[in-house]
Amino acid sequence: MIIQNINQFKDQYLDTILTSIKNVGGTPLSPTVSLCHQCHYHIPAYRYELENKIYISKHCAIHGISHHLIENDAEFYHGLIKNMDTMWNFDSYILTEVTDRCNLECPHCYHLPDNKIKDVPLNELVDRFKTYPDSLYHIILAGAESSLRKDLKDLVVEISRLGKMPQILTNGVKFADVDFVKNLASANVDMTVTIGLNHPSYIGNSKVREKQIQGILNVNEYINGLSYVGYTMVSMDELDYILTEITTTNWCQHSRIRAGSEIGRNATDDQIFVSDIFKAAKVWAETNNKSFEIIDADNNIYHIVVKIDDKYIRIIQWCDETNIDMEELCTGPWCDFVPDGITNFLNQVIRRDVWKNKNIILPDSPPLRYQVGGYYDPKNKLWCSSSDSPTAT
Repeated sequence: MIIQNINQFKDQYLDTILTSIKNVGGTPLSPTVSLCHQCHYHIPAYRYELENKIYISKHCAIHGISHHLIENDAEFYHGLIKNMDTMWNFDSYILTEVTDRCNLECPHCYHLPDNKIKDVPLNELVDRFKTYPDSLYHIILAGAESSLRKDLKDLVVEISRLGKMPQILTNGVKFADVDFVKNLASANVDMTVTIGLNHPSYIGNSKVREKQIQGILNVNEYINGLSYVGYTMVSMDELDYILTEITTTNWCQHSRIRAGSEIGRNATDDQIFVSDIFKAAKVWAETNNKSFEIIDADNNIYHIVVKIDDKYIRIIQWCDETNIDMEELCTGPWCDFVPDGITNFLNQVIRRDVWKNKNIILPDSPPLRYQVGGYYDPKNKLWCSSSDSPTAT
């Protein structure tokens, strides 16, 4: 038997998990899927509440039961409303890696760049893009650092020819070069650019910071397609600087803020949750006499959208291999970093860390429920892929 509409796991595993929750005094909430942080299999799990916090208990057939905190505030958790029928819907977005090389060494990097590896040839990338479902309209060129590809202009042209929208995910340093930006703009195709400013003062390197800001200005002047500016924090102490910069500049209307996670190169000392950043941002807005509201969006335990004055801010906190909750990840942005199924970005980043950074073979494929195009066949009681005939997961 399956856990109805969730996955392929047997009821006996669910019973074992529920017993473990009872033993710690928790209140069961709902079943989900997680990852074993030792063998990396997708495994059954169950959410539960205990002492105003939200946990998951997960069961690995090899490594047994474990319990992990997934949200620090149960009241905040229960108040989250996920609405996919808004502009905050990323089901048409897919991230794909176009290079392993980078020109920075960010202290939180999940990728861990390798500047000795040659880029995948353009034709191979285009062939891969042709396999993506029609629903994946926005192709996000990620890295390491996508702007290091010498054929970046040709790549965005090829994506446009496929009837897709290219989006360049970059640290912005190369975009400080006006000639580089003008040449890219001469492709004369619709594209957007997102710039990650990393930490507020990148390892004390003011020159890097100056180039990134100039890159923002150049994109706005020559490409007119700056989608958002993103920040990653080492600690909550940096939030004041970030929010001040967001609300006092006119770079763009959308920004993103997150703290580091236990993936790749991690710079965050303490575990931070979305509720922690959300509460601190609300206090900051009140202290600085600014309006603050929650936006009707795809809000969940990994991201929530707020508006401070006229700026929309997506507050983000990634999970890691210990506390990933796959039921929160049935939607985009999708990702194509590892073989065996296109899944949500967070699942892919974690699996990529296992596969590329740790050189460990991935032991399984994600259940079809969590892959792009996965759907449930109620007649046969099976999860299926839209690209295949109905088969069991």
